[in-house]
Order: sequence, then C-alpha cells, then structure tokens
Amino acid sequence: MIRLVRAEFRKLGTTQVWFWLLLATVAVSALLVVAQIAPHDGVRTAADVPDLFTSSVQADILVFVLGVLGVTTEFRYQTITPTVLQTPSRWAIVTAKMITYALLGVGYALVSVAVQLAVAVPWLSAKNIDVDFGNSDVIHAIVGVFGVVALYGIVGLGVGALLRNQIVAVVVGIVFLLVIENVLLAIPGVRKAWPFTPGGASAGILHTTGSTEVTDGVHVLSTGAGVVVLLLWAFVPAIIGAAFTLNRDIT
Repeated sequence: MIRLVRAEFRKLGTTQVWFWLLLATVAVSALLVVAQIAPHDGVRTAADVPDLFTSSVQADILVFVLGVLGVTTEFRYQTITPTVLQTPSRWAIVTAKMITYALLGVGYALVSVAVQLAVAVPWLSAKNIDVDFGNSDVIHAIVGVFGVVALYGIVGLGVGALLRNQIVAVVVGIVFLLVIENVLLAIPGVRKAWPFTPGGASAGILHTTGSTEVTDGVHVLSTGAGVVVLLLWAFVPAIIGAAFTLNRDIT
C-alpha cells in the first residue's frame, strides 16, 4: 500500500494543477483573514478568533477538485491502463488514492491555517486581541478544519470514481457544493435536509461554543454527528465508485 501511495504522489507531481490550486489556497486564505478583521464589525474580541480560523475550511473545494482529478485524469489520458496492469486490484488502487488525497487535504489545510496565522496573529496583536492556542474553541476550529479538508479530498475521489468524466464530475460537484446546498438552505420545506449535506456536516464539525447553533433557521449537527455524516459522504461514493469500476471496462 505504501508503494501505491508513493506512486499516487509521483503522478500528482507530474502535473502543475496541485501547485496552482495551492497558490489559490494561499490567496483565498489571506483574503478571508483580511475580510474578517478589516471591517468595523469584524473580529473584535478573543471570542471571535475561533470562527476566524474555521474559514480556513474554504480549502475544501480546491481539495475536492484535486480528488476528482485524481481519478478522472487517469481515465481521460488512459494512464489507468498501466495502473491496473501493475495493480489488478481496483480496491487497492482506490484505497491508495483515498489515503493520498486525504493526506493532500491535510497538507492544504496546514498551508491554509499557516497563512491565516501569519496574517491574523500580528494583526490581532496590534489590536490588543490575544490568540490563545490553549483555548478549546481555537483548538476545535483548527483540528476541525484539518478533518473536513482531508475528507473532502475523499469526497472528490468518490465523485470522480462514480462519474469518470472529468468535466462532468468537476462541474456537478462544484454546482452541488456551492449552489444546490445553498438552494436547499433557502427553501423552507427542504432546508432541514441541509445539515446532512457535506456543507451542513462541515458546519456541525466546525461549530464552537461561541458560534451560533442555527443557520438560516436550521440547527447544525453536533460535532460527532457532523463527523459521521461527512465520513459517509466521503466513503460511500468512493466505495460505490470502486465497486462500479470493478465491473466496467477501463478503456
């Protein structure tokens, strides 16, 4: 398995997509800090700091895209053929990819959090706002970001395994995560389903004692329930995609 994971990282290293998405993560993370601290009604007390760091979770969309590309690119350029010839077990291939993109998600989360710390800590210090890294809510926010972003890599992998077509998988996934989830939250009759979407589950995971428990009239899940729901979104599509792939020709 270690050999397969190393091979996945080597494949990723032959492209520049990961680099440009990493730069996008850096830019978005820095802009989010500015957007939350600069306004007059932004971060003003130590109680606001945990929610500041939860914004690092925005790296999840970029890692989701990487996860999708990790599968669909192989089918698009037919590199899946030598991969399967070398490792006939499709389950081993999918498992290696899940490990790879979960680790990649951790790496992107680390970069995102590091950028926000580098910008926020001195800025908040200048405003006489202390960042207490021993505070349970701050720890919860940062650890939650790592977990969510890592799982989004697997969510993308599952969507890619299910759809195989690169453009369709990326577009469908982004539309669902950025549009449909918000539409669900806006419709009174179905908004109660929102907590069970990936975004709703993420909100539950990242919820701290200082943040609101209600989003647009919908109560977020507890941290534990959010973890369970996001795990299902991560692993169920990946497992179904692997099982479906096992019964299809790869070319």
